[in-house]
Amino acid sequence: MAERLQEQYATDRNLRSRISLHDAYSVNGHWFDWLFDREAPGPGARILDLGCGPATLWLVNRERVDASWSLTLADLSAGMIEAARHELGDRATYVVADAQELPFPAASFDIVIANHMLYHVPDRPRAFAELRRVLVPGGAFHASTNGRGHLAELAALIPGQNEWSYVEAFGLETGPQQLEPFFAEIRVERFDDALAVTEVEPVLAYIRSTSRYRGEDLTSARKTVEAAIARDGAFHVTKSQGVISCRRPQPGTGDGAATIRV
Repeated sequence: MAERLQEQYATDRNLRSRISLHDAYSVNGHWFDWLFDREAPGPGARILDLGCGPATLWLVNRERVDASWSLTLADLSAGMIEAARHELGDRATYVVADAQELPFPAASFDIVIANHMLYHVPDRPRAFAELRRVLVPGGAFHASTNGRGHLAELAALIPGQNEWSYVEAFGLETGPQQLEPFFAEIRVERFDDALAVTEVEPVLAYIRSTSRYRGEDLTSARKTVEAAIARDGAFHVTKSQGVISCRRPQPGTGDGAATIRV
């Protein structure tokens, strides 16, 4: 699995292919705006975006980035870091880093962001301990991820594939209890959205971009999508995504707190 992930994220090509499907066919096309509103801190904040990918969050919201922020973009993939650097230049600091062993001093950041990446981390408790270590007491941690049923109609196009099982590793339903030993004030916010895809090829391109696709014949998938578009006007796909937010506890307040689902 680790080798497949390295291949999958060696560059930003596969990720951009998947993002393009959402950009073109999401019913609610404001995911990155919504996410930015929940993750953006106050003036002068020191921010770590862990697993930043090609810095899409910051590119979409380029005009809203406060000049007083100190922004550090980190990713395990050097290819992703180069893609981010190409887009943002000197507006950020760039680091190739493993979430399980962060190369930063304690209490280095006021806010840490980990968007759609924690389900890839082999030892999440170790990563959570590191995330807590580099946050200041009271600092915020935001992790976007998917929920159960996310892209279920896409997953059904390839019988036996398991690409969308990451939600069981770290999803909206399974993530909060993993965070409780390390963080406080845990809450979940969901983003209301779906896909209404009116062309077949973008669906097939999405499937081919996933880490589990190994050249399977997509004729059946093509026919299923074509039939749905002919019948309903679009191939409708469920989306379940959102963000889990929490804080590093202040000294003397204990390690965790009850999860609040919103």
